[in-house]
Amino acid sequence: MSAIEPNHPTSSTAAQSTRRRWRRRQIMTTYTSYAGAWILTSVRVHATVGPEVRRVLFVAFGLAAIAFIASLVWLVGPSVRYGLSTRSYRQPGSGELKRLRDQGVSAKEAQAMFSRPADERQRAIGEHARAVSYQIIAPVITAVALYLIFAPQLLGHPWLPSTKTEQVGLLVGFALLFSTLPAAVVAWSAPDPVPDE
Repeated sequence: MSAIEPNHPTSSTAAQSTRRRWRRRQIMTTYTSYAGAWILTSVRVHATVGPEVRRVLFVAFGLAAIAFIASLVWLVGPSVRYGLSTRSYRQPGSGELKRLRDQGVSAKEAQAMFSRPADERQRAIGEHARAVSYQIIAPVITAVALYLIFAPQLLGHPWLPSTKTEQVGLLVGFALLFSTLPAAVVAWSAPDPVPDE
């Protein structure tokens, strides 16, 4: 996967969320915490455990849910989706908004001044991210479909999503993958900010 650059230059004083290693950890946290919460829910439903173990499972589920929500908010936030927008946004300088407000420019007009249609490179970034996403999603769907079809025939007692909670969790997991993977590809591939010289 080739490096994908953000739509606007980033200085060395950029927030931690622009660093590649941190972004990749957030992406992995999003998907693994969802999978962990789903697996813990399935274990709680099917396993016969005592009250102490059930309490531990509940705490682990709560931690996984909190990690998932926090990382999902980051993943779908505007700081990451910059490569998929149909518009480009330039961050105004510290005094620009105040100067425009003093001149009587409305907030809507000011926003339009800093926003413009995405250029050819930005559209190419979005198309590349979607193409890579489909290359990832296709084997995942194929593997799940093959397991659901052949596991009952080949394995003695395979695990299958039998309860409503497990089935909804599986569908929500696929919806999560479909809706966030392009943004995750852009965030995963974007290079670290170039330090100021």
